[in-house]
Amino acid sequence: MKEVNYKSQNSKFKSQILILLNFAFFILICAFCIVREADAHKVNIFAYAEDGMVHSESYFVDGTKCKNSLIEVFDEKQGTRLLEGKTDDNGKFSFKIPKVASLKLVLHASMGHQNEYTLGEDEVREAMGGRQRPGESKETAKSSSQPAKISVKTGKEGLVSKEAASVGRGMSESEVEAVMERVIDRKLKPVMGILVKLREDSEKPGLTEIIGGIGYIVGLMGIAMYLKSRRKAIGTRHEAKGER
Repeated sequence: MKEVNYKSQNSKFKSQILILLNFAFFILICAFCIVREADAHKVNIFAYAEDGMVHSESYFVDGTKCKNSLIEVFDEKQGTRLLEGKTDDNGKFSFKIPKVASLKLVLHASMGHQNEYTLGEDEVREAMGGRQRPGESKETAKSSSQPAKISVKTGKEGLVSKEAASVGRGMSESEVEAVMERVIDRKLKPVMGILVKLREDSEKPGLTEIIGGIGYIVGLMGIAMYLKSRRKAIGTRHEAKGER
């Protein structure tokens, strides 16, 4: 009778192992689907606006350029498609700004790879020479987005002469610095956006991390089930010996 109970315990343990394996297989299938979806983002695209044009460059994660790949340009707020085009052999695609709005560039590369990049409305407006917002006067838009052109001279050591900066157009040193800061900020804004996006992409878990995490969870579950089964088997054996 006790031997039958012992066999029954082994049968239950085998059933639990089969359930665990089925669960692990299901998790692996789900992980495979997630990874396949993540593979669709194995291309990168970045863009910047300047002098009424938008310049973009697309490439795969291994550095290979996305040649002859479709790029669609949308009005991000309205969702309407404004234009489309294809990259050249260097993965570049440039176009004239169609309107002052937040522009979303969607890249469609080979094998279903896809990614997107968004240019903010302020950046587009600056590249268009400061076109006014609805209800804003032309003078206000022009003065707020176009820095005044100044002519400065350099000293013997290559430093900007304070007197030349202030006398040239009656601007003080602080005003000159403010103009230079606006110009530098405008040029660096696209670069900062690209760096932030690259950092976000690098922090996403890859296939190795996903599979490793699943294996760790399944391993812990297997150990717990094994220990539980062993305790039951040992208890059954002790009971059998006691009756003898």
